[in-house]
Amino acid sequence: MASKKPVNRPSVRHPSHNHPLRVFKAQNEDEIICSGCELDLTGQAFKCTKDCDYFLHKSCFDLPREINHKSHPDHPITLFYSPSYDHQSYECDACGEYGSGFTYNCSVCKYDVHVGCAFIPETVDREDHKHPLTLLYKIPCEDGKMYVCDVCEEEVSENLWTYYCKECDYGTHVHSCALDEDYEKEEEENRESSSAASRMKSLMKAQDEIAAMKLESRMKKAANNAIIYSIR
Repeated sequence: MASKKPVNRPSVRHPSHNHPLRVFKAQNEDEIICSGCELDLTGQAFKCTKDCDYFLHKSCFDLPREINHKSHPDHPITLFYSPSYDHQSYECDACGEYGSGFTYNCSVCKYDVHVGCAFIPETVDREDHKHPLTLLYKIPCEDGKMYVCDVCEEEVSENLWTYYCKECDYGTHVHSCALDEDYEKEEEENRESSSAASRMKSLMKAQDEIAAMKLESRMKKAANNAIIYSIR
């Protein structure tokens, strides 16, 4: 009986990791965290071909290396695969949460933004508010005045981003509060989970199309190389 040949799965390289990565499909029950954005991993993704616990969303794999962002008009912000600071973490200047994975960074200004925050939409709709909310890159208050989220009724720091309706003087945090009308009734752990889900949804939506095109191109190239190698 002829033995089956091992399956030769094409692999790809990413500058954030020393080993090749291969495509795989993550399930919700796997409870895997993306090594890039540090959010839950589901659907098509990449994993290390070795024994490393390293995984990436498709969208994180294909993030542009440098972007110009309206929140930081003086300089472009560059994708770092790990924080550039000695303590190996950073505080996101968009949402105020800490991170230790990928970040868009301005080394001149010490400015950091989660890769998911960098692609959140400029307007969002809430079912309980009649106007769209517009993304602002600082709170709409005069210096020294407190700005309170109209959903969770917690203070928003003056340098953080917010969604705001000028006509109604109505504003929210940039993640869960902007989308979930029952947010104020949730416990803290549910709040954090919803925030992460919102950020990942924005990132995936903004990057999915470009990621798919680049992935298809890489896979075809890798498959062609494998065929050529086997012929030789």
